Amino acid sequence: MQGHYNWGFVCLSILIAVFASFTALDLAGRITLARNGAKKLWLAGGAVTMGLGIWSMHFVAMLAFSLPVMINYDASIVLFSVAVAILASFTALFVVSRERMANIHLLIGGLFMSTAIILMHYTGMMAMQMQAAVHYNKLLVTLSVFIALAASLAALKISFYFRVKSGNHFLGKLLSAIVMGSAISGMHYTGMAAASYRAEGHMVHHLASGGFRMDTAILAGGIGAAILTIQIFVLFSSGMDRKLAVQNKRLQESQQRYDSLVRHNLDIIFSLDASGSILSFNPSLTDVLGYSAEEVPYLSFDSLLSEEEGLRARKYLAKTISGIPGKFDIEAIHKNGNTVILNVTTVPVYIDDKIDGIYGIAKDITEQVNALEIIHKQAYQDDLTSLPNRRSFREQVSRVLQEMGPSKSAAIFLLDMDRFKTINDTLGHSYGDLLLVEMASRFEKNIGANVLLARMGGDEFTLFLPNIKQVSEAEKLADKLLKSLNEPFTLHHHEIYTTASIGIAVFPHDGSDIEELLKKADLAMYLAKETSKSTYQIYTKSIDSRLDKIQLEEEMRRGIGSEGEFILHYQPKIHIKSEEVTSLEALVRWNHPRLGFVSPADFIPLAEETGLIVPLGEKILRMAVSQLKKWHEQGFSHLQVAVNVATRQFMENSFLSELETILTEYDLEGKYLELEITESTAMKNVSRAIYTFNKLKEMGVEIAIDDFGTGYSSLAYLKDYPINTLKIDQSFIRNLSDGNTAGTDEAITASIISLAKNMQLNIVAEGVETENQLNFLKENDCDTVQGFLFSRPLSAEDLQEQFLQKPLLQT
Repeated sequence: MQGHYNWGFVCLSILIAVFASFTALDLAGRITLARNGAKKLWLAGGAVTMGLGIWSMHFVAMLAFSLPVMINYDASIVLFSVAVAILASFTALFVVSRERMANIHLLIGGLFMSTAIILMHYTGMMAMQMQAAVHYNKLLVTLSVFIALAASLAALKISFYFRVKSGNHFLGKLLSAIVMGSAISGMHYTGMAAASYRAEGHMVHHLASGGFRMDTAILAGGIGAAILTIQIFVLFSSGMDRKLAVQNKRLQESQQRYDSLVRHNLDIIFSLDASGSILSFNPSLTDVLGYSAEEVPYLSFDSLLSEEEGLRARKYLAKTISGIPGKFDIEAIHKNGNTVILNVTTVPVYIDDKIDGIYGIAKDITEQVNALEIIHKQAYQDDLTSLPNRRSFREQVSRVLQEMGPSKSAAIFLLDMDRFKTINDTLGHSYGDLLLVEMASRFEKNIGANVLLARMGGDEFTLFLPNIKQVSEAEKLADKLLKSLNEPFTLHHHEIYTTASIGIAVFPHDGSDIEELLKKADLAMYLAKETSKSTYQIYTKSIDSRLDKIQLEEEMRRGIGSEGEFILHYQPKIHIKSEEVTSLEALVRWNHPRLGFVSPADFIPLAEETGLIVPLGEKILRMAVSQLKKWHEQGFSHLQVAVNVATRQFMENSFLSELETILTEYDLEGKYLELEITESTAMKNVSRAIYTFNKLKEMGVEIAIDDFGTGYSSLAYLKDYPINTLKIDQSFIRNLSDGNTAGTDEAITASIISLAKNMQLNIVAEGVETENQLNFLKENDCDTVQGFLFSRPLSAEDLQEQFLQKPLLQT
C-alpha cells in the first residue's frame, strides 16, 4: 500500500524541530545560570517544552503522511510517546547543565537520549490504528537508530558549547538549531521510510474503542500552533529571566565593587545624618582613630575632635548641609589621645532632591604634614642652635621692612666671633659647636621679645631690631651683647673666653632692602674686626673707601697665590737701526674675577705698602722667564725680557737666591734677562746696590737704570754701577719738539744719550708716541725705543702674532 506526504505538514514538522532545538539551546544556558529551586523549575519546564516540541514534530510528521485507509490513534500510546519525549529532553538538559561534561557523560547521555527518541518514534508508530499492517525494513530501522544516536550526541555537544559561551550568539544558535532540527527530522523520516503498509480488511473490527480521529489538517495545524506558541512563550520567559538575571548580576557586581571600594579603602569613608551623627563607616576609621566598630555608632563627627577643631568642623559641615561641598584639614583625636591630621572631603547626599545627610572621605595626612614640618624646619631653622637660619631671617626681615615702609627705622646687626677658628682648631669642632649653642642661648637671654636673632652660618649671627627711634637704641643693644660675652663659657670643664665684632646698618638710611642692609652691616663688622675687635661699628659712607683698600689687599693676596689672575703683557723694544724687536718689557696686569682688570696705579702702590710686592715680584719673574723660555724653544732665541724690580724686592736678602733658582729651574742664561731698577732704588743704599749689581753681573743678568734723571743725582756713583742700560724717563720724551719747552727737554735727552754713549751703555727711550719724538731720537743716535707709537703692551699670544717676525720701523 502506497502513502504520500503533505509537504506543508512536512515543513511544519521540520520548523517545529528547529524551533524545539533552538529552545533547547537557549534553555541549556538558562538552566546553568539558575540556582537551587529555580534551576529545578527551569529543568522541569524545559524538559516538558522541549519534549512536547520533539513529540509534536514527530506527530505532525506522522500526520503529514497519508494512506488510502482510515487512521485512528491510540490515546494511551500517544501519551506514552509524549512522556518518552519529555524524558529524552530531561536527559539532554540534565547532562548539559552539569559543571563539566566528560566524554563518558556525553556517551551515556547520548545513548539514553537516542533510545528515548527511538522509543518515542516507534511507540508513536504503534499508536496508529488502520486497516493495514506495518512492516519494517531492518536496514532503514538500523540507520534511523544511528541517526538518532548521532543527532543526540550532536545536540548534547552543541547545547553544552552554547551553555558555557557568554552572550546571546543568536546566529550561532540558529544555525546549530537548524542542524539539530534537521538531524532529528531526518531520524524520524528515516524511521518512517523503514515502514511499509499492507491492507488487511479483517483488521477493521480491531480498531480500539479508545482511538480518536480528527481532521488531519486541523489536528496538525492545531498541534503545531500550540507547540510553537508554548515554545515562543518559554523563549520569551527565558529571555526576560536572562535579562533580569544579567541586571541582577550587574547590580550584585556593582554592589560588590562598591563594598570592596569602601571596605578595603585605606581612607576613611563615612556618612553622617543632618545632625552630624555617624551613620556608616568603613574599617579604616577604626584603624586610623583606634575606636572599635561597636563604639563608633555612638559617636558624632565632632566628638572625634577637640573643642576648637569641633567648632571649625561644624562650620564646614553646615556649608555641606546647605549644598556646598567642602574640603578641609582637621586635627582628630585618636582614642589613645594622639593627634591625627585628616584631610576631609564632604559632599551633600540628595534623596528625592532633598539633602538628607553628608557623605565624606577622610585621608590620614599626619605623616605627610609631619614630613613637611621637618622639611620646613630644615629649610628655615638652624640645625645646631635651633635659631632661624639665613633663609628664614631674610624672608622675615624682608616682610617686616615692607610692612614698616620708609617712615620707620630698624637696625640690622651682623655679629662675628673673633677667635672662633682658634678655638675650633685647638679644642676641636665639637667644642666649637657647643660654644655656638651656648652663645646663641646667652644672646637670646639678652635681647627683647621684639628682636629677631638668627644664625647665618659658621660663627656669624644676625639680629633685627625693628621700630627704633634713635640709633642709640641699636648701640645700647650692641653694648649689651658684647658685655654678655665678658663672662667665660664653661664647656666640659674648660673655661673659654671669646669676643665678637658687630656691624650695624640702619634702615632706611643705609639701605631699603635686606640685601643692601646686610652688605652694609658686613662692611661695618669687617672694619670693627680689623680695627680693635670686641667692638661694634655703625656703617657710614667713609667705611667704603677704608674697606676698599683692606679688601683689595686680601683679594690681591689671594690672587697672588692662585693661577690666572695676575698675567703679563709685553711691550716691544725696537732697535732703531735694525728695526727689529730686540727685547720685551714685561708689565703685570691684574684680571680680578669680580672687578675685571684693575689698574696697576691702584694695586702696585698697595702691594709696595703692604709688602705684597715681594711675592708678586717673584711671581712676575717666574712668569716672564717661563714665557721667554717658550719663545726661545720656538726659535726666537735672540729675545731678551726686561722685568721691573721694586725697591722692597731688590733689598730682600733672598732676592738673589730666588732669582738664581728661577733661572736654573727654567735653564735660561742670565744674559737674556734684564732687570730694570729705578734710580731712587739704586741710590737708597749705594753699597748694598753695588753688591747686588755685582752678583747679578756674575749671573750674567743685565741691569738697566729706569727713569734716569728723575730721582737722586746718581752721576757720582754711576761709574761704580756695573750696569748695561740707561732708560730715559718718558717725562722727558713726552715734550720733545712740542714747541713749548724751547729745547729744554731736548737738551736733557741729548745729554743723557751722550752720557750713555761715552760710558758705553745702551740707551732706551720709553714713552715714544709721535713721529717728531722718534725723529729726534734718531738724530741723536738713540739705540732703542719703546712706546705707543709702535705698540701698546700686548698678551704673549698677540705680541708673537704681530711683532716677533717682522721689522717695525720704516726708514
